[in-house]
Amino acid sequence: MPLRGLLFDMGDIFYDATPWRRTITAALVERGVAIEFPDFVRRWEGELVPVYLGQKPYWDAFTELLAKFALDARQREEIQIIAAEKARAVEKRTLFPGVAETLAELHRRGLKLAVLSDTESREPRVRERLAAMSIEQHFEAVVTSVDIGYVKPMPEAFATALDRISVPKAAAAFVGHDEDELAGAKAFGLVTVAYNFNPGIVADHYLSDFSELLDLASAEARHQ
Repeated sequence: MPLRGLLFDMGDIFYDATPWRRTITAALVERGVAIEFPDFVRRWEGELVPVYLGQKPYWDAFTELLAKFALDARQREEIQIIAAEKARAVEKRTLFPGVAETLAELHRRGLKLAVLSDTESREPRVRERLAAMSIEQHFEAVVTSVDIGYVKPMPEAFATALDRISVPKAAAAFVGHDEDELAGAKAFGLVTVAYNFNPGIVADHYLSDFSELLDLASAEARHQ
């Protein structure tokens, strides 16, 4: 079955989603917390699962995370202020090179594209963000964890996104960067494509440049 649909993670696929987390990691280190960026990301992602499922407010989760570090009340307040200021500063997102052009061409070729995002924001808000980056018009569906009650790598998340674009999993691929999400997509039966990935990530295909997705989509169509 030819490749007919593509599911995309959003942060770190379309744009760099790390500035806020790097800022918080640096703020913790400056206050004596022995933590490196990858460890902070893992711990913060663990706190975010109930947020992504609509069970807890985002900033409540952040406050609870800070309480787990050896910080006094003043230090926690300082980091809260830093976090809020950085969140406002990074609201404007800059696309990685080739993203807009590649998505436009994939859409022109007739592939059905969907965003599958773990986020506390509902579909209209995510579409606003995509529109601000001038790429919203290319997506037939925008599926968010808080709307559907499932997070990646749960199979229900992938199944829901595919249902929204009416594409069977045998004719679809998932483009992501997270090890667990790519593994979940593979286990579900999707072709997996890693972009902006860490060393050691396992996937069917790897992109060094986003525009390579055009050749990959054509090759997958011929192969299948």
